[in-house]
Amino acid sequence: MKPSASLRCSDLTKSLTCIFFLASSLDRIFSENGTLLSCEALSSTKFKSAIPTTKMESVGRSQFAVLDGAEWNSVQSILRDQRQDMPEALPTTKYGYMSVLTGKDEDNQRIVAMQCTESDGSEQPASSLVYEDSIAVIPKQVSDEDAISTYIASLSSIVCALPRVNNIGGGGEKESATISGKAVVLGSGDLACFSAEGLASLGIEVFLVNNKGSASVRKNVGKLQIMKPAVGEDETGFAYHLGEFDSLVDTIGNERSDFDNDSIMSLGDSTLQLLKNQHKCYNYISTVTHSQDIVANEGILWGPGKADGYSEEVGNPTRMMKNRDSQSIIPPKSIGSTLESLLKNGVIMSEKQRSKACSKKSDAIRGWSLSDFWEQTSWPRDSTGTGATRFGLPVRDTLEDPEIFNGIAVSAPPSIAQGVPSFRRSEYDDEYDDEEDDDDVDIEVKSSSTKKKRATQKNPYVMDIFDVDEFKTEIVGTEKTCLMFMSARFCKTCKSINPAYTRMARMNLDNGKASNFSFVKAETGTPYGKRLARHVSVRAVPSFVFIRDGEILGQTYVSKLPNPKITKAMELLETGAKWDYSLCDDEDEDE
Repeated sequence: MKPSASLRCSDLTKSLTCIFFLASSLDRIFSENGTLLSCEALSSTKFKSAIPTTKMESVGRSQFAVLDGAEWNSVQSILRDQRQDMPEALPTTKYGYMSVLTGKDEDNQRIVAMQCTESDGSEQPASSLVYEDSIAVIPKQVSDEDAISTYIASLSSIVCALPRVNNIGGGGEKESATISGKAVVLGSGDLACFSAEGLASLGIEVFLVNNKGSASVRKNVGKLQIMKPAVGEDETGFAYHLGEFDSLVDTIGNERSDFDNDSIMSLGDSTLQLLKNQHKCYNYISTVTHSQDIVANEGILWGPGKADGYSEEVGNPTRMMKNRDSQSIIPPKSIGSTLESLLKNGVIMSEKQRSKACSKKSDAIRGWSLSDFWEQTSWPRDSTGTGATRFGLPVRDTLEDPEIFNGIAVSAPPSIAQGVPSFRRSEYDDEYDDEEDDDDVDIEVKSSSTKKKRATQKNPYVMDIFDVDEFKTEIVGTEKTCLMFMSARFCKTCKSINPAYTRMARMNLDNGKASNFSFVKAETGTPYGKRLARHVSVRAVPSFVFIRDGEILGQTYVSKLPNPKITKAMELLETGAKWDYSLCDDEDEDE
Protein backbone atom coordinates (compact mmCIF):
# COMPACT_ATOMS: atom_id res chain seq x y z
CA MET A 1 0.00 0.00 0.00
CA LYS A 2 1.43 3.40 -1.01
CA PRO A 3 1.55 6.23 1.57
CA SER A 4 -0.85 9.08 1.06
CA ALA A 5 0.35 12.48 -0.15
CA SER A 6 -0.54 14.10 3.19
CA LEU A 7 1.54 11.54 5.06
CA ARG A 8 4.54 12.12 2.78
CA CYS A 9 4.19 15.88 3.31
CA SER A 10 4.08 15.40 7.07
CA ASP A 11 7.28 13.30 7.00
CA LEU A 12 9.02 15.91 4.89
CA THR A 13 8.05 18.64 7.36
CA LYS A 14 9.45 16.63 10.26
CA SER A 15 12.70 16.03 8.38
CA LEU A 16 13.15 19.70 7.57
CA THR A 17 12.46 20.61 11.20
CA CYS A 18 15.14 18.18 12.39
CA ILE A 19 17.63 19.60 9.90
CA PHE A 20 16.85 23.14 11.10
CA PHE A 21 17.49 22.28 14.75
CA LEU A 22 20.65 20.34 13.87
CA ALA A 23 21.99 23.31 11.93
CA SER A 24 21.21 25.61 14.85
CA SER A 25 23.11 23.32 17.23
CA LEU A 26 26.10 23.10 14.91
CA ASP A 27 26.15 26.87 14.59
CA ARG A 28 26.58 27.10 18.36
CA ILE A 29 29.32 24.44 18.37
CA PHE A 30 31.42 25.87 15.52
CA SER A 31 33.32 29.14 15.75
CA GLU A 32 33.30 31.80 13.00
CA ASN A 33 36.25 30.24 11.15
CA GLY A 34 34.61 26.81 11.18
CA THR A 35 36.95 25.22 13.75
CA LEU A 36 35.30 22.68 16.03
CA LEU A 37 35.59 23.79 19.62
CA SER A 38 36.08 21.26 22.37
CA CYS A 39 33.59 20.82 25.17
CA GLU A 40 36.40 21.71 27.56
CA ALA A 41 37.18 24.94 25.72
CA LEU A 42 33.56 26.00 25.87
CA SER A 43 33.49 25.64 29.65
CA SER A 44 37.12 26.37 30.49
CA THR A 45 36.45 29.81 31.94
CA LYS A 46 34.29 28.24 34.65
CA PHE A 47 37.38 26.52 36.03
CA LYS A 48 39.78 29.45 35.58
CA SER A 49 37.51 32.02 37.27
CA ALA A 50 37.61 30.02 40.50
CA ILE A 51 41.41 30.38 40.79
CA PRO A 52 42.94 33.81 41.62
CA THR A 53 45.09 35.36 38.89
CA THR A 54 47.43 38.32 38.58
CA LYS A 55 49.50 40.01 35.89
CA MET A 56 53.25 40.13 35.50
CA GLU A 57 54.77 43.58 35.16
CA SER A 58 56.82 42.27 32.25
CA VAL A 59 57.17 38.97 30.41
CA GLY A 60 60.50 37.35 29.59
CA ARG A 61 60.73 33.81 28.22
CA SER A 62 57.90 31.33 27.68
CA GLN A 63 57.64 27.62 26.95
CA PHE A 64 54.64 25.66 25.75
CA ALA A 65 54.41 22.14 27.22
CA VAL A 66 52.11 19.16 26.65
CA LEU A 67 51.46 16.29 29.07
CA ASP A 68 50.09 13.01 27.74
CA GLY A 69 49.88 9.29 28.45
CA ALA A 70 50.15 7.98 31.97
CA GLU A 71 51.81 11.20 33.14
CA TRP A 72 48.79 13.35 32.23
CA ASN A 73 46.45 10.67 33.53
CA SER A 74 48.21 10.80 36.91
CA VAL A 75 48.17 14.61 37.01
CA GLN A 76 44.47 14.68 36.13
CA SER A 77 43.72 12.36 39.02
CA ILE A 78 45.58 14.59 41.47
CA LEU A 79 43.96 17.78 40.14
CA ARG A 80 40.48 16.30 40.44
CA ASP A 81 41.15 15.45 44.08
CA GLN A 82 42.67 18.84 44.85
CA ARG A 83 40.19 20.99 42.97
CA GLN A 84 36.93 19.66 44.33
CA ASP A 85 35.97 23.25 45.13
CA MET A 86 35.64 24.05 41.41
CA PRO A 87 32.18 24.97 40.02
CA GLU A 88 32.18 21.79 37.93
CA ALA A 89 34.17 18.59 37.93
CA LEU A 90 37.29 18.77 35.81
CA PRO A 91 36.86 17.00 32.45
CA THR A 92 38.86 13.92 31.52
CA THR A 93 40.96 14.38 28.38
CA LYS A 94 43.86 12.71 26.57
CA TYR A 95 46.16 15.72 26.78
CA GLY A 96 46.91 18.66 29.02
CA TYR A 97 48.85 21.74 27.95
CA MET A 98 50.29 24.81 29.62
CA SER A 99 52.56 27.76 29.00
CA VAL A 100 55.19 28.57 31.63
CA LEU A 101 56.44 32.15 31.69
CA THR A 102 59.25 34.09 33.31
CA GLY A 103 59.09 37.80 33.97
CA LYS A 104 59.08 40.36 36.75
CA ASP A 105 56.55 41.22 39.42
CA GLU A 106 55.66 44.61 40.89
CA ASP A 107 58.68 44.38 43.21
CA ASN A 108 60.95 43.87 40.18
CA GLN A 109 61.71 40.28 41.25
CA ARG A 110 62.28 37.64 38.61
CA ILE A 111 59.45 35.13 38.77
CA VAL A 112 58.25 32.03 36.95
CA ALA A 113 54.58 31.06 36.75
CA MET A 114 51.89 29.24 34.79
CA GLN A 115 50.01 31.30 32.25
CA CYS A 116 46.25 31.54 32.64
CA THR A 117 43.74 31.05 29.84
CA GLU A 118 42.11 34.33 28.89
CA SER A 119 38.45 34.88 29.62
CA ASP A 120 37.55 34.28 25.97
CA GLY A 121 39.13 30.83 26.14
CA SER A 122 42.11 31.70 23.94
CA GLU A 123 45.73 31.22 24.87
CA GLN A 124 47.88 34.29 24.23
CA PRO A 125 51.59 33.36 24.07
CA ALA A 126 52.68 36.78 25.29
CA SER A 127 49.88 37.26 27.83
CA SER A 128 51.04 38.34 31.28
CA LEU A 129 48.04 36.87 33.11
CA VAL A 130 49.19 34.07 35.45
CA TYR A 131 47.81 32.10 38.38
CA GLU A 132 48.72 33.62 41.74
CA ASP A 133 49.34 30.25 43.39
CA SER A 134 51.70 29.24 40.59
CA ILE A 135 54.24 32.05 41.09
CA ALA A 136 57.76 31.29 42.31
CA VAL A 137 60.63 33.74 42.80
CA ILE A 138 63.72 32.76 40.81
CA PRO A 139 67.04 32.89 42.73
CA LYS A 140 69.84 34.94 41.16
CA GLN A 141 71.96 31.91 40.35
CA VAL A 142 69.17 30.19 38.35
CA SER A 143 68.57 31.14 34.72
CA ASP A 144 65.13 31.74 33.25
CA GLU A 145 65.54 28.70 31.02
CA ASP A 146 66.41 26.39 33.91
CA ALA A 147 63.56 27.79 36.02
CA ILE A 148 61.06 26.97 33.26
CA SER A 149 62.49 23.49 32.73
CA THR A 150 62.37 22.78 36.48
CA TYR A 151 58.80 24.05 36.62
CA ILE A 152 57.60 21.72 33.85
CA ALA A 153 59.46 18.65 35.16
CA SER A 154 58.37 19.15 38.78
CA LEU A 155 54.63 19.33 38.04
CA SER A 156 54.12 15.57 37.93
CA SER A 157 57.30 14.09 39.41
CA ILE A 158 57.40 16.22 42.58
CA VAL A 159 54.41 18.55 43.13
CA CYS A 160 51.73 15.92 42.40
CA ALA A 161 53.78 13.30 44.25
CA LEU A 162 53.92 15.15 47.59
CA PRO A 163 52.66 12.71 50.24
CA ARG A 164 50.83 15.17 52.46
CA VAL A 165 50.87 18.73 53.68
CA ASN A 166 50.26 19.46 57.36
CA ASN A 167 49.25 22.97 58.34
CA ILE A 168 50.88 23.93 61.60
CA GLY A 169 48.97 27.16 62.14
CA GLY A 170 49.49 30.86 61.57
CA GLY A 171 50.10 32.84 58.41
CA GLY A 172 49.36 31.89 54.86
CA GLU A 173 49.84 28.55 53.21
CA LYS A 174 53.47 29.20 52.28
CA GLU A 175 54.33 30.02 55.87
CA SER A 176 52.35 27.33 57.65
CA ALA A 177 52.77 24.22 55.52
CA THR A 178 55.16 21.43 56.38
CA ILE A 179 55.65 18.34 54.27
CA SER A 180 56.35 14.89 55.68
CA GLY A 181 56.04 11.25 54.75
CA LYS A 182 57.79 8.50 52.82
CA ALA A 183 58.07 8.20 49.05
CA VAL A 184 59.43 5.64 46.58
CA VAL A 185 60.83 6.62 43.17
CA LEU A 186 61.42 3.99 40.47
CA GLY A 187 64.13 4.52 37.87
CA SER A 188 67.67 5.81 37.43
CA GLY A 189 67.31 8.41 34.68
CA ASP A 190 67.44 12.20 34.95
CA LEU A 191 63.75 12.52 35.84
CA ALA A 192 63.95 9.82 38.53
CA CYS A 193 67.00 11.45 40.13
CA PHE A 194 65.37 14.89 39.89
CA SER A 195 62.19 13.58 41.55
CA ALA A 196 64.11 11.82 44.33
CA GLU A 197 66.31 14.83 45.07
CA GLY A 198 63.36 17.21 45.00
CA LEU A 199 61.17 15.18 47.35
CA ALA A 200 64.09 14.60 49.73
CA SER A 201 64.96 18.32 49.77
CA LEU A 202 61.39 19.06 50.89
CA GLY A 203 61.73 16.86 53.99
CA ILE A 204 60.38 13.57 52.67
CA GLU A 205 62.14 10.26 53.29
CA VAL A 206 62.87 8.97 49.78
CA PHE A 207 63.87 5.54 48.49
CA LEU A 208 65.18 5.51 44.92
CA VAL A 209 64.80 2.02 43.44
CA ASN A 210 66.47 0.86 40.24
CA ASN A 211 68.24 -2.12 38.72
CA LYS A 212 71.71 -0.71 39.28
CA GLY A 213 71.29 0.17 42.93
CA SER A 214 73.02 3.48 42.21
CA ALA A 215 72.21 6.85 40.69
CA SER A 216 73.68 10.32 40.12
CA VAL A 217 72.13 12.12 43.08
CA ARG A 218 73.53 14.46 45.72
CA LYS A 219 74.23 12.80 49.06
CA ASN A 220 73.47 15.86 51.21
CA VAL A 221 70.09 16.65 49.75
CA GLY A 222 68.07 15.00 52.55
CA LYS A 223 66.90 11.53 53.59
CA LEU A 224 67.58 9.70 50.35
CA GLN A 225 68.47 6.01 50.02
CA ILE A 226 69.13 3.98 46.89
CA MET A 227 68.26 0.29 46.62
CA LYS A 228 67.65 -2.47 44.11
CA PRO A 229 64.21 -4.07 43.54
CA ALA A 230 65.37 -7.12 45.56
CA VAL A 231 66.64 -6.20 49.03
CA GLY A 232 69.02 -8.18 51.24
CA GLU A 233 70.18 -11.78 51.14
CA ASP A 234 66.58 -12.99 51.11
CA GLU A 235 65.94 -10.78 48.04
CA THR A 236 62.79 -9.37 49.55
CA GLY A 237 60.81 -7.06 47.27
CA PHE A 238 61.38 -3.37 48.01
CA ALA A 239 57.71 -2.67 48.75
CA TYR A 240 57.50 -5.45 51.33
CA HIS A 241 60.86 -4.39 52.79
CA LEU A 242 59.76 -0.78 53.22
CA GLY A 243 56.31 -1.57 54.63
CA GLU A 244 54.08 1.49 54.49
CA PHE A 245 54.85 4.51 52.31
CA ASP A 246 52.79 7.44 51.07
CA SER A 247 53.70 7.97 47.42
CA LEU A 248 55.25 6.09 44.53
CA VAL A 249 56.70 7.90 41.50
CA ASP A 250 57.14 5.52 38.58
CA THR A 251 59.37 6.96 35.84
CA ILE A 252 59.74 3.77 33.78
CA GLY A 253 56.37 2.00 33.94
CA ASN A 254 52.66 2.42 34.35
CA GLU A 255 50.30 0.50 36.59
CA ARG A 256 47.21 2.55 35.70
CA SER A 257 44.81 0.45 33.66
CA ASP A 258 42.70 3.48 32.74
CA PHE A 259 45.58 4.93 30.71
CA ASP A 260 45.54 2.34 27.91
CA ASN A 261 44.00 -1.05 28.43
CA ASP A 262 45.90 -2.48 25.45
CA SER A 263 49.27 -1.23 26.61
CA ILE A 264 51.91 -3.75 27.66
CA MET A 265 53.19 -1.13 30.10
CA SER A 266 49.79 -0.92 31.77
CA LEU A 267 49.59 -3.94 34.01
CA GLY A 268 46.22 -3.30 35.59
CA ASP A 269 44.78 -1.58 38.59
CA SER A 270 45.26 -4.61 40.85
CA THR A 271 48.77 -3.41 41.66
CA LEU A 272 47.41 0.01 42.64
CA GLN A 273 44.83 -1.64 44.88
CA LEU A 274 47.52 -3.77 46.53
CA LEU A 275 49.65 -0.67 47.08
CA LYS A 276 46.72 0.88 48.91
CA ASN A 277 45.72 -2.19 50.90
CA GLN A 278 49.15 -3.53 51.84
CA HIS A 279 51.31 -0.40 51.95
CA LYS A 280 48.86 2.49 52.56
CA CYS A 281 50.18 4.08 49.36
CA TYR A 282 47.30 6.14 47.96
CA ASN A 283 49.38 8.36 45.67
CA TYR A 284 50.71 6.65 42.55
CA ILE A 285 52.27 8.85 39.87
CA SER A 286 53.50 7.47 36.56
CA THR A 287 55.54 9.84 34.38
CA VAL A 288 55.43 7.55 31.34
CA THR A 289 54.59 9.41 28.14
CA HIS A 290 52.61 8.07 25.21
CA SER A 291 55.80 8.06 23.13
CA GLN A 292 57.43 5.76 25.68
CA ASP A 293 54.41 3.50 25.50
CA ILE A 294 54.49 3.44 21.69
CA VAL A 295 58.11 2.27 21.70
CA ALA A 296 57.38 -0.30 24.40
CA ASN A 297 54.51 -1.72 22.33
CA GLU A 298 55.99 -1.45 18.84
CA GLY A 299 59.56 -2.30 19.73
CA ILE A 300 62.86 -0.56 19.19
CA LEU A 301 62.75 -1.09 15.40
CA TRP A 302 59.41 0.42 14.46
CA GLY A 303 58.43 2.31 17.62
CA PRO A 304 60.73 5.38 17.40
CA GLY A 305 59.41 6.43 13.98
CA LYS A 306 55.80 6.18 15.11
CA ALA A 307 56.61 8.05 18.31
CA ASP A 308 58.22 10.89 16.35
CA GLY A 309 55.21 11.19 14.08
CA TYR A 310 52.89 11.29 17.06
CA SER A 311 54.99 13.92 18.86
CA GLU A 312 55.14 16.16 15.81
CA GLU A 313 51.35 16.29 15.66
CA VAL A 314 50.57 16.52 19.38
CA GLY A 315 53.45 18.91 20.15
CA ASN A 316 52.09 21.57 17.80
CA PRO A 317 50.66 24.37 20.02
CA THR A 318 48.06 25.52 17.51
CA ARG A 319 46.71 22.03 16.93
CA MET A 320 46.81 21.14 20.60
CA MET A 321 44.78 24.16 21.72
CA LYS A 322 42.10 23.32 19.14
CA ASN A 323 42.04 19.61 19.97
CA ARG A 324 38.77 18.55 21.56
CA ASP A 325 40.62 15.92 23.63
CA SER A 326 42.84 18.48 25.36
CA GLN A 327 42.50 21.03 28.13
CA SER A 328 44.54 23.83 29.58
CA ILE A 329 46.18 22.68 32.82
CA ILE A 330 45.23 24.42 36.03
CA PRO A 331 47.99 24.57 38.66
CA PRO A 332 48.16 22.03 41.49
CA LYS A 333 47.83 23.66 44.88
CA SER A 334 51.05 25.17 46.28
CA ILE A 335 53.02 24.57 43.11
CA GLY A 336 54.53 28.06 43.37
CA SER A 337 55.81 27.69 46.93
CA THR A 338 57.03 24.14 46.21
CA LEU A 339 58.97 25.22 43.15
CA GLU A 340 60.45 28.16 45.02
CA SER A 341 61.79 25.75 47.65
CA LEU A 342 63.25 23.49 44.97
CA LEU A 343 65.06 26.37 43.28
CA LYS A 344 66.43 27.61 46.60
CA ASN A 345 67.62 24.09 47.45
CA GLY A 346 69.42 23.83 44.14
CA VAL A 347 67.22 21.05 42.76
CA ILE A 348 67.27 21.94 39.07
CA MET A 349 66.18 20.22 35.87
CA SER A 350 68.35 22.12 33.40
CA GLU A 351 67.17 23.29 29.99
CA LYS A 352 69.76 20.98 28.49
CA GLN A 353 68.28 17.98 30.32
CA ARG A 354 64.73 18.95 29.34
CA SER A 355 65.67 19.39 25.69
CA LYS A 356 67.36 16.00 25.70
CA ALA A 357 64.19 14.38 27.09
CA CYS A 358 61.91 16.10 24.56
CA SER A 359 60.93 14.61 21.25
CA LYS A 360 63.13 15.39 18.25
CA LYS A 361 60.04 16.74 16.50
CA SER A 362 58.81 19.10 19.23
CA ASP A 363 60.27 20.76 22.32
CA ALA A 364 56.79 20.90 23.85
CA ILE A 365 56.44 17.21 24.68
CA ARG A 366 58.66 14.59 26.29
CA GLY A 367 59.54 11.70 24.04
CA TRP A 368 61.26 8.43 24.85
CA SER A 369 64.81 7.48 25.77
CA LEU A 370 66.77 4.33 25.07
CA SER A 371 68.04 4.15 28.66
CA ASP A 372 64.51 4.24 30.10
CA PHE A 373 63.40 1.65 27.54
CA TRP A 374 66.14 -0.78 28.51
CA GLU A 375 65.58 -0.22 32.22
CA GLN A 376 61.88 -0.91 31.86
CA THR A 377 62.37 -4.06 29.79
CA SER A 378 65.25 -5.41 31.91
CA TRP A 379 63.51 -4.92 35.26
CA PRO A 380 63.10 -8.40 36.79
CA ARG A 381 59.58 -9.79 36.73
CA ASP A 382 57.80 -11.45 39.62
CA SER A 383 56.70 -14.89 38.43
CA THR A 384 54.76 -15.65 41.63
CA GLY A 385 51.90 -13.31 40.78
CA THR A 386 49.08 -13.65 38.28
CA GLY A 387 50.72 -11.31 35.76
CA ALA A 388 54.11 -10.01 34.64
CA THR A 389 54.42 -7.56 37.52
CA ARG A 390 57.79 -5.89 38.02
CA PHE A 391 59.61 -7.44 40.94
CA GLY A 392 59.33 -5.49 44.16
CA LEU A 393 55.82 -4.22 43.54
CA PRO A 394 53.06 -6.07 45.40
CA VAL A 395 51.56 -8.97 43.47
CA ARG A 396 48.28 -10.77 43.73
CA ASP A 397 49.52 -14.23 44.56
CA THR A 398 47.59 -17.38 43.86
CA LEU A 399 46.70 -17.30 47.55
CA GLU A 400 45.66 -13.68 47.47
CA ASP A 401 43.27 -14.26 44.58
CA PRO A 402 41.70 -17.21 46.31
CA GLU A 403 39.78 -20.21 45.18
CA ILE A 404 36.74 -20.64 47.39
CA PHE A 405 36.66 -23.98 49.16
CA ASN A 406 33.38 -24.32 51.03
CA GLY A 407 33.45 -20.63 51.86
CA ILE A 408 37.13 -20.55 52.87
CA ALA A 409 39.45 -18.27 50.92
CA VAL A 410 42.46 -20.55 50.82
CA SER A 411 43.83 -21.39 47.39
CA ALA A 412 45.67 -24.43 46.19
CA PRO A 413 48.64 -24.71 43.85
CA PRO A 414 47.64 -25.18 40.17
CA SER A 415 47.74 -28.99 40.40
CA ILE A 416 45.50 -28.97 43.48
CA ALA A 417 43.10 -26.49 41.90
CA GLN A 418 42.67 -28.96 39.04
CA GLY A 419 41.85 -31.76 41.47
CA VAL A 420 45.21 -33.52 41.29
CA PRO A 421 47.00 -33.66 44.68
CA SER A 422 50.71 -32.99 44.35
CA PHE A 423 52.72 -34.24 47.33
CA ARG A 424 56.49 -33.98 47.45
CA ARG A 425 58.73 -36.25 49.50
CA SER A 426 62.24 -35.31 50.59
CA GLU A 427 64.66 -36.43 53.24
CA TYR A 428 65.18 -34.84 56.65
CA ASP A 429 67.75 -32.07 56.66
CA ASP A 430 69.86 -32.38 59.82
CA GLU A 431 71.51 -28.99 59.41
CA TYR A 432 68.60 -26.61 59.29
CA ASP A 433 69.24 -22.98 58.33
CA ASP A 434 66.98 -20.18 59.55
CA GLU A 435 67.18 -18.55 56.12
CA GLU A 436 66.13 -21.68 54.26
CA ASP A 437 62.87 -21.41 52.34
CA ASP A 438 60.85 -24.02 54.20
CA ASP A 439 57.44 -23.14 52.88
CA ASP A 440 57.09 -26.50 51.15
CA VAL A 441 56.00 -28.91 53.84
CA ASP A 442 57.11 -32.45 53.05
CA ILE A 443 54.32 -34.96 53.51
CA GLU A 444 54.86 -38.61 54.34
CA VAL A 445 52.25 -40.62 52.45
CA LYS A 446 51.84 -44.27 53.55
CA SER A 447 50.76 -46.84 51.01
CA SER A 448 48.50 -48.62 53.46
CA SER A 449 45.11 -47.02 53.92
CA THR A 450 45.19 -47.97 57.60
CA LYS A 451 48.16 -45.70 58.28
CA LYS A 452 47.52 -42.00 58.64
CA LYS A 453 49.23 -39.33 56.60
CA ARG A 454 51.55 -37.13 58.65
CA ALA A 455 53.68 -34.10 58.00
CA THR A 456 57.42 -34.81 57.92
CA GLN A 457 59.09 -32.80 60.68
CA LYS A 458 61.77 -31.04 58.64
CA ASN A 459 62.21 -27.94 60.80
CA PRO A 460 63.59 -28.76 64.27
CA TYR A 461 62.14 -25.55 65.73
CA VAL A 462 58.64 -25.63 64.22
CA MET A 463 56.12 -28.48 64.39
CA ASP A 464 54.39 -29.19 61.07
CA ILE A 465 50.73 -30.24 61.09
CA PHE A 466 49.22 -32.03 58.10
CA ASP A 467 45.46 -32.30 58.62
CA VAL A 468 42.57 -32.04 61.08
CA ASP A 469 43.28 -35.45 62.63
CA GLU A 470 46.89 -34.56 63.36
CA PHE A 471 45.77 -31.19 64.75
CA LYS A 472 43.37 -32.91 67.13
CA THR A 473 46.01 -35.45 68.19
CA GLU A 474 49.10 -33.24 68.52
CA ILE A 475 47.55 -29.93 69.58
CA VAL A 476 44.13 -30.46 71.12
CA GLY A 477 44.85 -33.89 72.61
CA THR A 478 48.05 -32.73 74.31
CA GLU A 479 46.48 -29.41 75.40
CA LYS A 480 49.31 -27.55 73.74
CA THR A 481 49.74 -23.77 73.99
CA CYS A 482 51.08 -22.52 70.68
CA LEU A 483 51.09 -20.14 67.77
CA MET A 484 50.10 -21.84 64.48
CA PHE A 485 51.25 -20.34 61.19
CA MET A 486 48.79 -21.09 58.36
CA SER A 487 50.84 -20.95 55.16
CA ALA A 488 50.76 -22.06 51.52
CA ARG A 489 53.65 -23.06 49.34
CA PHE A 490 52.80 -20.66 46.49
CA CYS A 491 52.13 -17.66 48.73
CA LYS A 492 54.99 -15.18 48.28
CA THR A 493 54.15 -13.34 51.49
CA CYS A 494 54.20 -16.61 53.43
CA LYS A 495 57.63 -17.40 52.05
CA SER A 496 58.97 -13.98 52.90
CA ILE A 497 57.98 -14.17 56.58
CA ASN A 498 58.92 -17.84 57.05
CA PRO A 499 62.57 -17.13 58.04
CA ALA A 500 61.42 -14.65 60.69
CA TYR A 501 58.94 -17.19 62.06
CA THR A 502 61.69 -19.80 62.31
CA ARG A 503 63.98 -17.33 64.11
CA MET A 504 61.21 -16.63 66.61
CA ALA A 505 60.84 -20.37 67.22
CA ARG A 506 64.60 -20.85 67.59
CA MET A 507 64.85 -17.98 70.10
CA ASN A 508 61.95 -19.51 72.00
CA LEU A 509 63.90 -22.77 72.26
CA ASP A 510 67.17 -21.01 73.16
CA ASN A 511 65.38 -19.15 75.96
CA GLY A 512 64.10 -22.39 77.47
CA LYS A 513 60.43 -21.71 76.73
CA ALA A 514 59.79 -24.57 74.30
CA SER A 515 58.21 -26.77 76.98
CA ASN A 516 55.52 -24.16 77.68
CA PHE A 517 55.00 -22.63 74.27
CA SER A 518 55.30 -24.12 70.78
CA PHE A 519 55.51 -22.86 67.22
CA VAL A 520 53.39 -24.79 64.75
CA LYS A 521 52.93 -24.53 61.00
CA ALA A 522 50.34 -25.95 58.62
CA GLU A 523 50.31 -26.12 54.80
CA THR A 524 46.88 -25.11 53.45
CA GLY A 525 47.56 -25.85 49.78
CA THR A 526 46.32 -29.46 49.91
CA PRO A 527 42.74 -30.70 50.26
CA TYR A 528 43.67 -31.84 53.80
CA GLY A 529 45.14 -28.44 54.55
CA LYS A 530 42.01 -26.71 53.32
CA ARG A 531 39.86 -28.75 55.65
CA LEU A 532 42.22 -27.86 58.49
CA ALA A 533 41.95 -24.17 57.56
CA ARG A 534 38.17 -24.42 57.68
CA HIS A 535 38.37 -26.25 61.00
CA VAL A 536 40.34 -23.39 62.61
CA SER A 537 38.28 -20.67 60.82
CA VAL A 538 41.13 -19.34 58.67
CA ARG A 539 40.02 -17.66 55.45
CA ALA A 540 43.25 -16.30 53.99
CA VAL A 541 46.98 -16.81 54.30
CA PRO A 542 49.28 -15.93 55.89
CA SER A 543 47.27 -16.22 59.11
CA PHE A 544 48.21 -17.05 62.68
CA VAL A 545 46.00 -19.07 65.04
CA PHE A 546 46.25 -18.50 68.80
CA ILE A 547 45.86 -21.66 70.88
CA ARG A 548 45.99 -22.06 74.68
CA ASP A 549 45.79 -25.48 76.33
CA GLY A 550 44.45 -26.96 73.08
CA GLU A 551 41.67 -24.40 72.80
CA ILE A 552 41.49 -22.02 69.83
CA LEU A 553 41.21 -18.44 71.04
CA GLY A 554 41.17 -16.79 67.62
CA GLN A 555 43.23 -15.96 64.56
CA THR A 556 44.59 -12.96 62.68
CA TYR A 557 45.97 -12.13 59.24
CA VAL A 558 49.53 -10.76 59.38
CA SER A 559 51.77 -9.99 56.40
CA LYS A 560 55.01 -9.09 58.19
CA LEU A 561 57.04 -10.30 61.14
CA PRO A 562 57.83 -9.21 63.77
CA ASN A 563 54.40 -7.75 64.39
CA PRO A 564 53.12 -5.98 67.56
CA LYS A 565 49.89 -7.97 67.53
CA ILE A 566 51.72 -11.31 67.39
CA THR A 567 54.20 -10.21 70.07
CA LYS A 568 51.39 -9.22 72.43
CA ALA A 569 49.49 -12.45 71.77
CA MET A 570 52.57 -14.59 72.49
CA GLU A 571 53.12 -12.76 75.78
CA LEU A 572 49.53 -13.43 76.89
CA LEU A 573 49.69 -17.07 75.80
CA GLU A 574 53.00 -17.75 77.55
CA THR A 575 52.07 -16.05 80.82
CA GLY A 576 48.51 -17.35 81.00
CA ALA A 577 47.19 -13.79 81.39
CA LYS A 578 43.63 -12.87 80.50
CA TRP A 579 43.16 -13.13 76.76
CA ASP A 580 42.61 -9.97 74.68
CA TYR A 581 40.13 -10.77 71.93
CA SER A 582 40.87 -7.49 70.14
CA LEU A 583 44.03 -9.22 68.86
CA CYS A 584 41.84 -11.49 66.73
CA ASP A 585 40.23 -10.70 63.40
CA ASP A 586 36.45 -10.59 63.25
CA GLU A 587 35.38 -14.00 61.98
CA ASP A 588 32.36 -12.45 60.25
CA GLU A 589 34.50 -9.97 58.37
CA ASP A 590 35.76 -10.82 54.89
CA GLU A 591 39.49 -10.86 54.58
